[in-house]
Amino acid sequence: MGLLPRRYRVETYSGDMIVAEIIDNGKQEVIVKLPGLKGEIKARIKKIVDENTILVEINDKIYRVYMSGDGILINDEVSLINKIIELIPIGLKSSYSEKKITTIIRKGEIRAPLSGKIIDIKVKPGDKVSFGDVVALMESMKMVTEIKSDVDGIVEEVLIEKGKAVNKGTLIMRIKPLEKK
Repeated sequence: MGLLPRRYRVETYSGDMIVAEIIDNGKQEVIVKLPGLKGEIKARIKKIVDENTILVEINDKIYRVYMSGDGILINDEVSLINKIIELIPIGLKSSYSEKKITTIIRKGEIRAPLSGKIIDIKVKPGDKVSFGDVVALMESMKMVTEIKSDVDGIVEEVLIEKGKAVNKGTLIMRIKPLEKK
């Protein structure tokens, strides 16, 4: 026997909001129901490749899903999902003490890896950066963390000033990825 359905609000980068209901049918697959969609989508995990990669079968087609701090890639393409928020019904106990929020990061969107204070911004708009370059420093719990670029590109905008406190996931800057030749 499956568990109670779980509901999620999915926000796309275009600003659309979709509520998805996930039902565990007890057959190593889940059923996804979307409003306005007749029927349902059955998804089955075919293989867990590693801690970040799974193969999922949906409607007899296999998709490679890779999850990292850079976001979710599906068949090596960036997904269009910005956030996934679990909706927890009031009055029902949950195994979670609070709603789980996942922010999906697009390449070039540099976000705070944890809550803390920005102590230095190493770049300015127009600067060229390479993958792995330190673009900012932050302090949290008396430890300094380097924030690095996830792409080769040009800094488009810096959104946070030195000395400002930020929460985990706060967008710090945008870097426009360079075109691959």
